[in-house]
Amino acid sequence: MPKIGVVDVQKVLRDSKAAKSIRPEFEKMRKAFQKQVSEQEQRLRQAEQELSRQRAILAPEAFSQKRRAFSEEARKAQSSVQERRRQLDRAFNDTKNEILKNLVVVAQEVAEAKKLNMLLEKRFVFLSAKTMDVTNEVIARLDKRLPKLAVKMGKANQGTGKGKN
Repeated sequence: MPKIGVVDVQKVLRDSKAAKSIRPEFEKMRKAFQKQVSEQEQRLRQAEQELSRQRAILAPEAFSQKRRAFSEEARKAQSSVQERRRQLDRAFNDTKNEILKNLVVVAQEVAEAKKLNMLLEKRFVFLSAKTMDVTNEVIARLDKRLPKLAVKMGKANQGTGKGKN
């Protein structure tokens, strides 16, 4: 008869030391991003209000030119925000993938140690005996293997995904 184990991957991603070690850094990055976006929006609102005030005193051609310049500035700001968001998402996904890569290794060790033929992810299991759940053992081994994780962020690793999978 096959021996089957169950692991709660979401719990591992939430409760492992590696996952907990990166949470404050990601929260700090998220807050800095939000602050940057808010400041940019505020500057654009002020520029738009100033442009509206100038409409009455500027010649139509001059106003039109300033309007185009403002639109270009707004487009660049939006593009910058999207790129920064992509960088944050990429850093988050790279970090999560690093945890998952190590999770596979320790799950394999647990499966071998417990002589399991199969290890299923808990969210795909409708019902199972509590004794089948090896999540805590997986977390304990993962904590030993990967107690801390650094978030890699920035333009330096924008191209690192090429040719590597």
